[in-house]
Amino acid sequence: MSAPPARVAIVVPALNEALAIREVVTSALAQCPDVFVVDDGSSDATAAIIAELPVRVIRHAQRMGKGRSLKDGMRAAFDAGFDAVVSMDGDGQHGSEDVPRLIQAHASHPTALLLCARLIGRETQPGLRRFANHFADFWVSWACGVRVLDSQCGQRLYPRVLMEAIAMPTADGFAFESEVLINAAQSGFVIAAVPIRARYHAGRRASHFQPLRDVARITRMIFWKIVFRGFALPSLYRSLARPASILDT
Repeated sequence: MSAPPARVAIVVPALNEALAIREVVTSALAQCPDVFVVDDGSSDATAAIIAELPVRVIRHAQRMGKGRSLKDGMRAAFDAGFDAVVSMDGDGQHGSEDVPRLIQAHASHPTALLLCARLIGRETQPGLRRFANHFADFWVSWACGVRVLDSQCGQRLYPRVLMEAIAMPTADGFAFESEVLINAAQSGFVIAAVPIRARYHAGRRASHFQPLRDVARITRMIFWKIVFRGFALPSLYRSLARPASILDT
């Protein structure tokens, strides 16, 4: 007898996303009936705009960071019995049509941490953002000991079995997403990429991610993890010599 399909929820961290949040949530609901929105202390109408939609809203009284929002959203989803969480940013840069591909990949790789990697049309990515992502990928891959593609993309699938097995990242900001990759890889879990199309369009609010500031914080966190492992030179070699795991569903 085959195992029943995994129960998957979508978690959307949102900070001042009045411009895009309704479209993000309605498109997410079209792919998955279970959506958790974590309103990270928004000062605009983010919460009011989705008030009548059939989603579960977690509200932070003040801004606590993307990492904390993801932690709280995942905790709520796992406590409700879901087997995995797909994360989508609240600013509209992620396409809900990629969610079924993540779920399909999860069905064949149920313990892998799956990243949507913006490999198609990546030339449309702003130059500074592209440089920052490549820079972060190098450091994350070194610490992981495997090549990681698009380590800063926020559209991912987190299996419950993985998140309950690894050390929970201490970072509450953008560094959370890098730290969880490192902790997963060092615990022996597979990190795999699902290629998607890069989406950058006019009219979207400026990103909360600041390439220079936030990459510096991420790099500092990773650097100390590498230092504590004696610079992990074999991990650096493996990250450079071996191809990334890509699941083209």
